[in-house]
Amino acid sequence: MKYSLPYTVGLLGYFDRKPTEFNNNISDLYFSDEKFNPSARYLPGVDSEDMWNELQRIKQDHGIEMQYVMNSSVWKNDVYTTGKQQLIDNINTVYDLGCTMLTINNMLLLRDAEFREKIPQDIKIKLSINNKVATLEEVVFLYEYNAIENFILDRSLNRDMDELNRIDKWRQNKPRVTLTLLAQEGCLTKCPWKNTCDNMITTFHQYDEHEVNDLKSLHSSHFCSIHYSNHPADMLKSPWITPGGVNLYEDVVDYMKISGRMQPVNVLGKVFEAYINKDHSVDVFDILTGHAGSGLAGKTITDLETHGYSAKVNNCKNRCQDCNFCDTIYSKLVDED
Repeated sequence: MKYSLPYTVGLLGYFDRKPTEFNNNISDLYFSDEKFNPSARYLPGVDSEDMWNELQRIKQDHGIEMQYVMNSSVWKNDVYTTGKQQLIDNINTVYDLGCTMLTINNMLLLRDAEFREKIPQDIKIKLSINNKVATLEEVVFLYEYNAIENFILDRSLNRDMDELNRIDKWRQNKPRVTLTLLAQEGCLTKCPWKNTCDNMITTFHQYDEHEVNDLKSLHSSHFCSIHYSNHPADMLKSPWITPGGVNLYEDVVDYMKISGRMQPVNVLGKVFEAYINKDHSVDVFDILTGHAGSGLAGKTITDLETHGYSAKVNNCKNRCQDCNFCDTIYSKLVDED
């Protein structure tokens, strides 16, 4: 299993300082560029040319591929008509700049013969996590009707090893099919607001940076952040995978995707090292976004694994209303102080 990591400024120097054995664990860096795919999921204020130069140097010096992301949850209608050729041109441009992978979620385009024929035939198309593919039946349908071979699976499967094993068993005679999981996004489990959040992010580019930050802060302070502050044990219920718990998935998935686009390299570096080294000693808040008042402050992954965290939650299916496992662990960790 290899890692798909988010790009941020300064990663070339970071990889230059790492041993070859460490860098060999990394498959690719995923990123966007507002010139080709306008959304809020790019690095504001960063010179695009400098970013591409750094990514090309990383590929040249360390063999780490580039993965371009086009997975906005909202697409303008002209992308299917007058804008389709522009999108095709954009994909060919990023390919010419060195990208070998494309994450995309638009199912109509993926069934469009002209689109599929005019983009590079050897670019690896990965279906986005935003497609929320969570069952073998969905995988088989998309494999047969959309010619999808590379799946970034829904985060719910981080908690459903039974279904992962079903998918893995099906693909045993299909060597081109690959599976990716997103390790630690940190969103609320089964969050009914997830689509709204994704749609907000997609359309943020229509506002200036000040308005964007105000809107994100307002939403977070009244929903996600306040929920975790009031219910800190729910951080353990989010379908994340601990750095040590990665071992449980190695036989069934090909790539582990680490979230964190737009984070500084010194922050991301701790996360990369924890996962690649499968380090149990790292602080929980180095992996997840911390929230005020949480009893998890200062706790490590070892503290969780002492209570059997990964062994329990990898197949719990997030049926949290029927279970108090995470609440119990949280209480024990707080009571130990």
